[in-house]
Amino acid sequence: MKRLFLALAVLASNASWAQPSREQWFTLAGNVAGDDSDYIQIDPRSIRARDGFRDIDLRVSRKSERVSMDGVKFRSFTGSAEVDCPRKAARFTTATFFAKPHFAGDPVKVLEFGPDVVRPVAFRGIEGDYAGRLIASACAVGAARNR
Repeated sequence: MKRLFLALAVLASNASWAQPSREQWFTLAGNVAGDDSDYIQIDPRSIRARDGFRDIDLRVSRKSERVSMDGVKFRSFTGSAEVDCPRKAARFTTATFFAKPHFAGDPVKVLEFGPDVVRPVAFRGIEGDYAGRLIASACAVGAARNR
């Protein structure tokens, strides 16, 4: 229980809860109001533990158009990440890209990344070590759930 509390405390620094739909998302960075802010959200309820790995759902909305490592132009995306707790690393396993902010409209591209395709979790252009926070929190929460 103590590890779960610590994990949520790590997430809580500079973050707030947001509930833009029926799902509850934890805002890790940014401001979800308006179209002129970058933000990162995770779904803490989605953390699934398996061996030294954790899977987690996340979403990111950007204030301006970006281009993914795969050449996809987007303003927002939802996805899943696999967190390797022993290595303190995370990679995307899925990504659904949208041309509009806040995950609005039809997806422009849906990608799945197999185990041999590494797309590191990195939030380029958003200041702060949010990938590190995501990794630390997912590993701590997953460990607490396995007790």
